[in-house]
Amino acid sequence: MRSRNWTLAAYAACALFAVFALAPLLWMIFSSLKPYEELYNFPPTFGISSLGLHYYEKVLLSSPFPQFLANSLIVSIVSTLISVLFAAMAGWSLARARFRGQWLILNTVLLAYLFPQALIVLPLFTAIAKIGLANTYLGLILAYVTFTFPFSTWMLTAYFAKVPIEIEEAGRMDGASNLTIFCRLVLPLAAPGIVTVAIFSFINAWNEFLYGLVILGGGEKRTLPVGLYNFVGGEFAQWGEMMAATSLTMLPTLLLFLFIQRRLVGGLTAGAVKS
Repeated sequence: MRSRNWTLAAYAACALFAVFALAPLLWMIFSSLKPYEELYNFPPTFGISSLGLHYYEKVLLSSPFPQFLANSLIVSIVSTLISVLFAAMAGWSLARARFRGQWLILNTVLLAYLFPQALIVLPLFTAIAKIGLANTYLGLILAYVTFTFPFSTWMLTAYFAKVPIEIEEAGRMDGASNLTIFCRLVLPLAAPGIVTVAIFSFINAWNEFLYGLVILGGGEKRTLPVGLYNFVGGEFAQWGEMMAATSLTMLPTLLLFLFIQRRLVGGLTAGAVKS
């Protein structure tokens, strides 16, 4: 009986925590559907007298939100692909190669990730501006890679180290090159780690504000986090439009998790059936 009571208490605590965590999200969605006058009710309520999509219509049809969405997709996807590609190659090399100073390099890579963005944003912007990439997608992509690549490399190095080296040795005995071994044997086995790194890189680039503000400025190339600031700037805050735009901004990450969830589970067993 005591064990059952503890189990019920644990479930109740988890339920309360879930409600606490989801409350801001639900409030945002409800606010994006409320009439304008209900946004300023005091005390605030979750109830909605009438549902409406007028805020979403304004955001999608009468604002630069679609352009900001396209900008964020371009920058986030490309920076994620670059980070995952180079982190996978670097991680495998660090996990398998044996040379003096190997772990010093790995720890230095991780140390680079620990520097706060506010500390390096100005030197980084200066370097990007000097090579003519300020206010360009490529400049922002390179900036994002600087803080996603180190941590991704550190994570994948630890993951590749757990892949049985006998598989690689068997491939070499069959005459496979290092590139073939890496692409056809190692990567399928490391699929869960690569998916984790991809999620980490995409979400960091998708939600990043400071680099996007400094490197791209206030033009039409702004990413979503910077563009959303338009709805709260100025003399009057557009809270309804802000809630609708934020709700739409959340959709790509939700879709990513729904898609990746199946791929992640599949990747856990992919290497077991490879011949």
